[in-house]
Amino acid sequence: MRIAVLSDSHDHMNNILKAVSIINKRNVDALIHCGDYVAPFVKRWFDKLNDSIKRNFYGVFGNNDGEKLFLKQNLGQICEFPQNGHEMILELGGKRIFASHMPREQTIEALANSGKFDIILSGHTHSLSNKKLDNGSLVINPGEVCGYITGRATFAIVDTEKMESEIIYI
Repeated sequence: MRIAVLSDSHDHMNNILKAVSIINKRNVDALIHCGDYVAPFVKRWFDKLNDSIKRNFYGVFGNNDGEKLFLKQNLGQICEFPQNGHEMILELGGKRIFASHMPREQTIEALANSGKFDIILSGHTHSLSNKKLDNGSLVINPGEVCGYITGRATFAIVDTEKMESEIIYI
């Protein structure tokens, strides 16, 4: 299974549309967004995802997602949010995945070393991190779709069969 991992899109329409186009072309099976969509109208741009991906679109909220209720009502039509909105545990492609916008570094390390998760995803820092640990776990921060802080708009595609992650530059 191929999973696109995005974070920190911050309403950047052009980069969201570019990412969606790449995701559609790369025949990705699912999408996980690690938060900071920002405004509920981003649904218009994510609506351009292939229908099969929209059925497998998951996300958590970030610290800049102010209108969480409307985001859940609007974007929630195509994106599944966890009950608490901030942490998600799911299984895709036979792999147990943890996703959160801004877990502390100690939390990421503890989750990765626990052996309970195959893939740990985060966002918030806008900094790329793409590590494969000795125990085989992947720890990924896909950077920022918006490109505002680093000047590089990025996301990741995880291959759950190979347990590899590719960073995509938009």
